[in-house]
Amino acid sequence: MSKEDIIMTIKSEIGAILMQDADSIDEETNLLKIGVSSIQALKIINRIRKKLDIDISPVAMFEYKTISAFAGYLYECREEAV
Repeated sequence: MSKEDIIMTIKSEIGAILMQDADSIDEETNLLKIGVSSIQALKIINRIRKKLDIDISPVAMFEYKTISAFAGYLYECREEAV
């Protein structure tokens, strides 16, 4: 899975939780500005954990403040797990 695939997965999950079109979500905008709350972030992380079959820290979305940065982190985690 490429970093772009991971970005699309994250955008899809954020869009589902926030009831927004995933294509309208900017991957370089701070997640808090997009409107992701801490409770929503936990839901998104749990959904991404299942889709990517990877263990993610519950605070990872707030350590990596944009979708692009978060996707980079997840891509590296997947590469290390393989």
